Amino acid sequence: MPFSGELEKEIDMRFILTLLLVLGMASTALAGPQSTIGGARLQTDMAHKVASGWPSTAYEWWNKGKKKLDWALGGELVYGPWSGAWDDPRIAFAVYAPLRFHLWDRTRPNSKTDLGFRVTPGLMVGSAAYKTPTVVSRIELAVPVSVDVNPKLSVVTGAAIPIDLGWVKRTGFGGVIPLLVRLGVEIKAGNKTAPFVLMEVGPGIGFGQGRSGVDLAARLWAGTTFWSVIGN
Repeated sequence: MPFSGELEKEIDMRFILTLLLVLGMASTALAGPQSTIGGARLQTDMAHKVASGWPSTAYEWWNKGKKKLDWALGGELVYGPWSGAWDDPRIAFAVYAPLRFHLWDRTRPNSKTDLGFRVTPGLMVGSAAYKTPTVVSRIELAVPVSVDVNPKLSVVTGAAIPIDLGWVKRTGFGGVIPLLVRLGVEIKAGNKTAPFVLMEVGPGIGFGQGRSGVDLAARLWAGTTFWSVIGN
């Protein structure tokens, strides 16, 4: 659903303010390789991830599955374009379930690279405007890559494609398909915590009501993965 020029400027300003806030939060972090945003497998049986930024604040409960699978359950308070562009709710709540498969790794003298494949189904329900409900379903495909450059620092890259199909009252059905490049870091700040920063940016394709368009899509979070709260 295309935005007006004034709304686009407002969204751009909100993203810039979020970027400045996240960078400020990240400057106090030291570093950590237990990975929930990259391609490496979990090192523990369970982990928790909290993140805040643009377009949402989220919590994920991660579990180490069998063989090469890690999985999680997540909840998200959404206050910007859920996919990074176009589908911009006034306020919404989303639930989702990431499934991450470890595909490949290579160890070199000065680094270790892990490649994964992640599938994340999700559903968002909220308000697009006053008395204007919206419902959005999602399947997100991602190729997360982790590059451990030293024992305390991992660089995260790769790509993500959230495919959103939604409905807005009095507007109808529409969809968004952003093509996002990922860049971030995970830092080992202690025995049980790993702060991170992650940015995803790329073109966002929006369509619906017989129209289509392309806009800049961007998502940005800072947060922490922590584990061993109780038990393992």
